[in-house]
Amino acid sequence: MEIFIIIVLSAAVCVLAVKLFSLKHRISLVSKQLDDEKNALITTQLKGDVFEDVVHKINVMKENEHKTKVEINKEQAALKQAIADISHDIRTPLTSVVGYLQLAEKSAENEEQRADIEIALERAKYCSTLVNDFFELSVIDSKGIDPVMESVDVNDILCELILANFPNFEAKGITPRFEDSGNPVYARADKKMLTRVIQNLISNGIKYSSDRLEISLEETKNAVKISLTNPISDYDIDVEKIFDKFYQSGKARTANGAGIGLYVCRQFVMAMDGMIYASLENGLLTVTVTLDMVH
Repeated sequence: MEIFIIIVLSAAVCVLAVKLFSLKHRISLVSKQLDDEKNALITTQLKGDVFEDVVHKINVMKENEHKTKVEINKEQAALKQAIADISHDIRTPLTSVVGYLQLAEKSAENEEQRADIEIALERAKYCSTLVNDFFELSVIDSKGIDPVMESVDVNDILCELILANFPNFEAKGITPRFEDSGNPVYARADKKMLTRVIQNLISNGIKYSSDRLEISLEETKNAVKISLTNPISDYDIDVEKIFDKFYQSGKARTANGAGIGLYVCRQFVMAMDGMIYASLENGLLTVTVTLDMVH
């Protein structure tokens, strides 16, 4: 009798062990499917048991999650497109306002009238800059970036932009420093995007620099490195967040801009398979862009 009981218990233990092993194996398969983002739904080998019912409920949750994500993406895309359309519609009348104010400034009858118009013109230009930034931002976010990569002479672009910004340097009393070797330095980039990136960095340097802006161009073994360094009085800048959308430090919030320029720089540089980063040391802010060199 005891031997029979032992045999029965042993058989029961073996059955339970097999079921436990099977359950563990099925859980492992489901876990792998859950980790695989390409799997839309979870599949099981056996039907009609409790485990299959659990998998069915998981699939229902995954389907609902997918539907929610699709709806959110549609709403976000629609919102971004709406922002782009509104920004585009506002740009034209604002440009006209700036033009009319410039004409009014020239025909002002006295200094008091001219001073009032200058204030209005400054505010209008500020609004126009914000609208243009938001328009570009909305286009980037809604339509993405498709760079046209080619061989670009970075040295030539730097020289042109430094010369083009010379009146702005003089107005702020800033001395730009750049050693032009006279030799072309070719990088693999989209010329329009790279021009916009460098212009944004120069404008940022002019806006926040106290007296000088140092620009350097360096060739390494496989890369072209562009660096812009300027002294700043705002030590609250977080160089880890400086390229985030709408980021502004404490003092920068009172200056012109909405914290979009450096974000656009990062998006453009990343689209060109480059790197952009910033460092702050001893009151000097340095922003560096690295692009692949064309041999």
